[in-house]
Amino acid sequence: MVVYLKIEQSICVNHEVVLMEDIGSMYCQDKEVLKQIKLLEIFRFKKQEEGREIYSILPIIEKIKKKYPQIEIENMGEADFLLYYKPPKKENKWLLWLKIVGICILSFFGAGYAIMTYNNDVSTFEVFELLERLTLGKVDQGVGILSITYSLGLTIGILIFFNHAASKKLTSDPTPFQVQMRLYEQDVNNTFIKGASRKGEEIDVD
Repeated sequence: MVVYLKIEQSICVNHEVVLMEDIGSMYCQDKEVLKQIKLLEIFRFKKQEEGREIYSILPIIEKIKKKYPQIEIENMGEADFLLYYKPPKKENKWLLWLKIVGICILSFFGAGYAIMTYNNDVSTFEVFELLERLTLGKVDQGVGILSITYSLGLTIGILIFFNHAASKKLTSDPTPFQVQMRLYEQDVNNTFIKGASRKGEEIDVD
């Protein structure tokens, strides 16, 4: 009889007692054995204290083999993984909205400043004036047609690039932000795992 394990690189739980069913997905033809394996206790965090543990798959296999020596185990997931514990907390909605508004303000003015400095560096509006003089024979006073179309094109380009319009995604593809956040999360996890392994802080077999 074979038990297949698939554990992700990082798992976050909000209860101090961590069971096998909390850390990944499992499959076994014997449903009763699978049910018992899912209820095996893996770790116990201190209540109301956030924590992080780096685990090897080997002590997981060891716990299962102690209870079911006849079982073969196939690991289909990560060899090392992070286990995060965050106790449930009541969120302050006002503080959450304040953070959202602050991020929006910083993003708006930061992006605006970056666009303005770029336009100034490459002399965008001087180029517009030159094009208007060459094509129309004169320079429009105030806001010209090129400035309007440039602004509209910039807005549409940003929406297409970031794959978002308000709360709606334009396509099913992940946004650049989502891709970068996943890459960043993966790099952080790898750093924690390698650091713990070198320092001997990883939970492993004796």
